[in-house]
Amino acid sequence: MPMSPKELKDRIRGVLHLVMTPFDENEELDEKALREGVRWVAEKLEGEDVVFIPTGSTGEFYAMNDEECKRVAEIVVEEVNGKFPVIVGTARAGTRPTIEMSRFAQKVGADGVMVVLPYYHLVTEDGIYRHYKRIADSIDIGIMVYNNPVTSKLWISPELMAKLSKIDNIIADKENTPKAEAYYWMRRAVDPDDMVITCGLGQMMYPFEALFDCPGYVTELANFAPDTAVNLYKAAREKDIKKLTEIIDKIAVYHEFIRKLAKKRNIPSVLSPHISIDTLPLYQSVCKEAMNLIGLPGGKVREPMENITAQEKDELKDVLKKMGVL
Repeated sequence: MPMSPKELKDRIRGVLHLVMTPFDENEELDEKALREGVRWVAEKLEGEDVVFIPTGSTGEFYAMNDEECKRVAEIVVEEVNGKFPVIVGTARAGTRPTIEMSRFAQKVGADGVMVVLPYYHLVTEDGIYRHYKRIADSIDIGIMVYNNPVTSKLWISPELMAKLSKIDNIIADKENTPKAEAYYWMRRAVDPDDMVITCGLGQMMYPFEALFDCPGYVTELANFAPDTAVNLYKAAREKDIKKLTEIIDKIAVYHEFIRKLAKKRNIPSVLSPHISIDTLPLYQSVCKEAMNLIGLPGGKVREPMENITAQEKDELKDVLKKMGVL
C-alpha cells in the first residue's frame, strides 16, 4: 500500500536514486536488465535512507512512449516491494497527459510522482500553479515538484514554491538551482512542515547545500557505486567536512572524465552557459557503461543521445579504478 503524502515527505532523505532504464542493442526496453539493476541496488543499500526515482530525465522518459514508461514504473514498484519509497516521473508537456500518467503511477503502487515544470511552451505563474493544483487534486499520493530550468526553460521562485507547498499532497521539491544561495532562499521561503527541499543537481552540488541541512540529493552513482553514494550522504549529515571533501575528490574524477568527452563533441546550445550543462548528452551513457563494467546490464542510451566509444570505455575503466569502484 502506498505511503501517505506525509509519510513520504518524512522518508525523502539520503540518496535519491535515479534508476537507469536499460535498452538493448536494438534500443528495446530490457525488462530483465531493469529488474536486475533495481534488485542489486535495493540489496546493496538495504536499511539506508534511499528513495527510488524511475522515469525521470536520467531514466530517459522523454525517449519512451507512455506504455514503456508505465511498464518501467510497474517493474520498479514490484522489485522494490515496499523496501524503499518509489517516486515515479510522470511529467508530460500538458496537464491532462500528466494527470493520466500520475493516476497510473498511483494505481500500480507508487508512493509519489515527480513532475517537472510544463515544457515546450512558456507558461505564466498562474498556469504553473493551476498545472500542479490540478495534478494534486487528481491523485492521493505525494507530489515532488521537479524545479528544472534547463529542461523546462522555467524556474519556480521561492514565493511560488511556498504557495504550491500549501497544497496538501505537494510535499517535495527536487531543486535544480546551480546556486547554493538560491537553494538557501528556497529553504527559507518554504515551511519545512509543508515541503522538503532536496538537491536536484546531484553529488557535486550537494556538499554546498548540505551546509543548509539539505536532507538528500539525487544521484546516478548508486547504479554502480552505491557505497560511494550513501557515504557522501552520511558525511554530509554528520557535518564531517574532511571526509566529505575526500569523497567528492574521488567522485570529481568521474565528472572530469565526462567533461572531457563533452569537449570532444560539438554540442550546439541556445541556452545561456550559466544554466545549460554541456555534459548532458553523455552522462547517461557513461553511467550505463559504468554499470556494464562492474557486471550489471546497463545497456545503451536511446537516440539521439550519445553512446561512448570502445576507447572511451577503456578510459572509463581506469576512472572507476581511481574511484575505488573496480
